[in-house]
Amino acid sequence: MNVVTPIGEFASRRDLAVDGEHPRNVIADIASRPRGQARIITVANEKGGVGKSTVAFHLAVALADTGHKVLAIDLDRRQQTLTRTLTARGGTARRLGVRLPLPKHLVLQQQSGAQLCQEIARAGWDCDFIVIDAAGHDSPIARRAIALADLLVSPVNSSFADLDLLGRFHPVSNKLLGPGCFSAMVSELRSARAEVGLPALDWLVLQNRKRRETSKNQDRVENALRRLAPRLDFRLGAGLFERVAYRELFLLGLTHIDLKRIPELARTKTIATDEVSALLDDLAIDSEAENQLSVSVLGVGPGWARSAVPA
Repeated sequence: MNVVTPIGEFASRRDLAVDGEHPRNVIADIASRPRGQARIITVANEKGGVGKSTVAFHLAVALADTGHKVLAIDLDRRQQTLTRTLTARGGTARRLGVRLPLPKHLVLQQQSGAQLCQEIARAGWDCDFIVIDAAGHDSPIARRAIALADLLVSPVNSSFADLDLLGRFHPVSNKLLGPGCFSAMVSELRSARAEVGLPALDWLVLQNRKRRETSKNQDRVENALRRLAPRLDFRLGAGLFERVAYRELFLLGLTHIDLKRIPELARTKTIATDEVSALLDDLAIDSEAENQLSVSVLGVGPGWARSAVPA
């Protein structure tokens, strides 16, 4: 169960009305809109360069590879990294003459809660999962994507500069001083969801782009994340290591789990494939149970429905 206001351990409660927008307004905007029965996974972190699009892409492809119907929504209409990669994936499949699991995908051009919910209902009506890739900054649409999610996935690099958005640490003593701006925003959205009876938001933080050789800094970041997890009520998962192969395949719209379908590229280290599989394990998804989920409509508006996830 989520701790409704974990930041209360650090400081007195405060309203995070950035750009004049209160968290309750975000929830009110999306709570009564059509949503469908797909499980929504939002990949978000206000810090750029942490591998959000890479994680979103691997998640969408891995879910499609297990037989699920997946819709990927790119909220970054400027860079469109996820969209370009999935488009390249279709081109690679045609060029190589192989069948690759291909999630449906779109760019949200009109950045509003109404349009996001409309696209989820329109394009994702028959999907099992919807993966939303948010841009690396705070925005009204990013907040709505987080508020809509069943699961929030936040990649972080092994750096205290990146960790600062989750929790602020003293540079000398390493003492935890308080929540970062991103974790405080997530906490406020969680509280606003709870106030109107919406399901608890599961939060998974991934230490991403780690290097294979250990270092004192990487160990310190891992320890800091383990300390933060119970305070901020998130689960800590294993992200993707820093590998040249990820970047090379990403340009082609491929992942390591695709290589079994491409004989010319089949020689690869299984450890990278295991990392992608571990992403699904971190989602805590049971494939057979997920296909048999029933939809539970909670009395908070005509459109809000959430698939019941087994404990």
